[in-house]
Amino acid sequence: MFDEYTDEMLLGFVQESDEDAFTELYRRYWRQLYISALKRISNEDDAKDIIQELFIKLWNRRTTLPDEVKVAEYLYTALRYRIINFIQADEVRLKYANAQLTEQDNFAASVAESSLALQEIESIIEKAVEAMPERMQEVFILSYRKGFTPKEIAVQLSLSVQTVKNYLSSARALLKCRITEQKPQLYAQVLLMFAPLTIS
Repeated sequence: MFDEYTDEMLLGFVQESDEDAFTELYRRYWRQLYISALKRISNEDDAKDIIQELFIKLWNRRTTLPDEVKVAEYLYTALRYRIINFIQADEVRLKYANAQLTEQDNFAASVAESSLALQEIESIIEKAVEAMPERMQEVFILSYRKGFTPKEIAVQLSLSVQTVKNYLSSARALLKCRITEQKPQLYAQVLLMFAPLTIS
């Protein structure tokens, strides 16, 4: 759908709160940014977290981005600063681990809060999936829970690839609606959470 659009054109749509354009930018850049982060951090989970936080920040600041931003330059600059901040924070944690008990408590609380938010999202997802039509439910579970691609699902369920994508698109819209109605503060996380659903 967006193949003919440049990155900067997509960013313009993002500034107008276009979710699909945001998802497309994420798909174009997340792997490159992840590989770049992994070279500096050497921890897959931390690198993934940094990339997700970067895109969440991009969405949250979309309306205040300056005009004529070069997407690649913006993302890699943002990544560089996030990596620097991460390394500095990590060094501080290592150096003062025994003395900074309060900092550790805050870190634990942050982890617990993130875990709770994920549990809340999963609970909403479960209820939404139960309300889906049977075929859509089958397609969604194979994609979201088992990681199957649309092509693999199409073969397994004897459907066309486009039909599978249509089901996934409808499921994605339904789930985003349900989650953002109940947890609007997690909106950007939800967009990224379901971004891979329609990748062929």
